[in-house]
Amino acid sequence: MDSPAHNTLVRAVADILAAGLPQDEAVAHFIRSTHGDLPPDALAALLADPGDPQAASLIELLLFPGEAVALALEPALAAARPDEAEAALLAEELAGRVTRAVAVLPDGSRLVVPLSPDDVRRFVGRLAPTRTLPGETAALLAARFGPDAALSLAVAARQTGPDWTPGAASFFRSLAERLPGGAPNASEILRYVLRFLAGLPAGALPLPALVARRGQLSAQLRRARLQEETLAKSNFETLLLTGARLPYLHAPDIRRELDFADAAILAVTGRPAPDTLGSCLDLGTFSDMDGMLAALGDPER
Repeated sequence: MDSPAHNTLVRAVADILAAGLPQDEAVAHFIRSTHGDLPPDALAALLADPGDPQAASLIELLLFPGEAVALALEPALAAARPDEAEAALLAEELAGRVTRAVAVLPDGSRLVVPLSPDDVRRFVGRLAPTRTLPGETAALLAARFGPDAALSLAVAARQTGPDWTPGAASFFRSLAERLPGGAPNASEILRYVLRFLAGLPAGALPLPALVARRGQLSAQLRRARLQEETLAKSNFETLLLTGARLPYLHAPDIRRELDFADAAILAVTGRPAPDTLGSCLDLGTFSDMDGMLAALGDPER
């Protein structure tokens, strides 16, 4: 493939591998706990030894693109917008071109990391090149929340978000369009919905699934508060001896997710979600978010 956007993306990935992949303190801690306080030249020698089984696991660790790398590559990935075939071609081109990378540790030391073609292909796969935020949604985010927030959300969509089926794309676009731009936690709500959409089973409709999840969270919060009251009157050991089963229910975490779900449902539908599990109602057949909102009685229509 010989398009300017594709060629720019190939160069961008090759350049960032050569310039250096920043590593966080967790990686440095793993290296120290596994290999001791080896100086950089000793670590480089370890990485260069293809017969050392520890070298492969260390290369795997060093080849994860972090936030800085993802932010730097997002414009090129979004411009190229590769499909599955184009992503495979991108991996093959880089596998035939790149033979080493540089890892930059938190103390500033730099490690040369020799790469096999399979290492390069795995790195490209970890970039999730096909999971690009739909173009009109990216433009909407930039217009409503600013370019920096839009870039960060595009990276979140690529790293943790869904494959963009028509249903997921329509729901997320409706949320981005209707969510109050001045909301202090707008970015967190959008990130929550990206993670939620990524976890949906194939064919699930986003809005009914989110309402159902909201019902589960509401029930969990009630149980968590009841559990807190029970523990306040007794103690954990005594309750266990009586046969009580106390699952881990952390009320603040549940409350936080419930608030995100409530905010998303309110933004998309224009009305708060009921605090009960709804009864079944046949709304007919619809293929996208606009059809669902019309069936629900969209207040803006």
